[in-house]
Amino acid sequence: MTHSLRKRFSVLSCGIFQLFLCFQAQAVTSADLAAEAIAKNPEVQYYEAQLEAARGGRQQAGEYANPQLGVEWGHKKIVEIGGTVEGEGRVWRAQIMQTFDFPGRMGLRKAVADHDIALAELGLTQFKSQLANKVKALAGEVMLLQQKERATQSVMDRLQALVEVLVQRDTGNISAKLERRILEASLVTSDRTRTNAMKETAEAMVELNLLCGRPADAKLELEDTLPAFPVAPDLKGLMQLAANGNFDLQQKRTALAQQGIKVDLTKSERWGNISFGGYMAGERHYEKDVEGGIAISIPLPLWNKNKGNIAAEKARQAQAEAQLLATLRDLEGGLATALSGYRAELASLSRWRVESEKEFQAAAEEADHHYRLGAVPAPTYVEMQRGYLEALDALIQTRRNAWLHLMQLERLTGGSLSKRQ
Repeated sequence: MTHSLRKRFSVLSCGIFQLFLCFQAQAVTSADLAAEAIAKNPEVQYYEAQLEAARGGRQQAGEYANPQLGVEWGHKKIVEIGGTVEGEGRVWRAQIMQTFDFPGRMGLRKAVADHDIALAELGLTQFKSQLANKVKALAGEVMLLQQKERATQSVMDRLQALVEVLVQRDTGNISAKLERRILEASLVTSDRTRTNAMKETAEAMVELNLLCGRPADAKLELEDTLPAFPVAPDLKGLMQLAANGNFDLQQKRTALAQQGIKVDLTKSERWGNISFGGYMAGERHYEKDVEGGIAISIPLPLWNKNKGNIAAEKARQAQAEAQLLATLRDLEGGLATALSGYRAELASLSRWRVESEKEFQAAAEEADHHYRLGAVPAPTYVEMQRGYLEALDALIQTRRNAWLHLMQLERLTGGSLSKRQ
């Protein structure tokens, strides 16, 4: 390879590597991750296959039974009373019959199959919605935990820098020695807080990666945008949203409607099926005789009126009604609990002024500056750093709780209540 070619290859390799790094560092949104999770999650294929199976059942419900062909072949002998054979010859009979459903029964079967498709579609949509909701919740968790991790790291960096300065200035003075120990103790405590935040972040990141079909240890950079918390509707408004959006409720309603059709279908089965067709028969002894005609067959519901199956389907219909009422009750309870928790966390957040977080951070940095100048004693400095971390931890925990309650409300209503700030 010539020098010119090597140079071009080197430049090209550098460009590809830089492009790869840029791609790796590109921040993604929770919506991007949700779409990726839905595209890669193997369980989606299960629900899609279930939907295809329901569509196949719908196609089968609209098909007629195959006609039945019957053929008889035999020998006929005519014998008088005295035993004299008057004649003999071959006999045969052929018949083809088509079975038809009792009027209206095929329509009922199709309706049952249509509800199977609706249930399968609801199952697929519900899984995708809940998967997107979980990804969104985890993404918010990661961003809040990373904020806590960064704040703790900034405090640790200040403490570490001061400890190194005090080590260099060590004169053997007992006051200076104790002051250094105070800072070192605070550094150890801050390190523990940071380690806990890192562990929680790593756990959430692993779960998020796996949901998105990525390697568990893949690097993931999220958009640095903290969750925003809208004012939630009252319980009545949430119930109205859930009435149309909650997937469990929709499934129970669809199942109840389907069960009513199954009761009607079972009642129609008392009359059985109608068979209609034509036949031909012939025999040959003295002469050749051929006959033909039309045959109709229908069972008479004299003894078996399908009462047992009708009673069983009606019982299942009562069960479906009870399940619908139980789902409504549980839904109202879940919404009320999540709404109460969400409102409590919002009330706590409302007591924080918008500038409070920045003011605490500025105060911690100012304490560091004045401590270096000797204007602030070590206890005051340490207390300020600890207070900043505790206040920030309380704020982030409140946001995390509010975020989890909001995600639960979205999961129960089947819609999006949150927005990005």
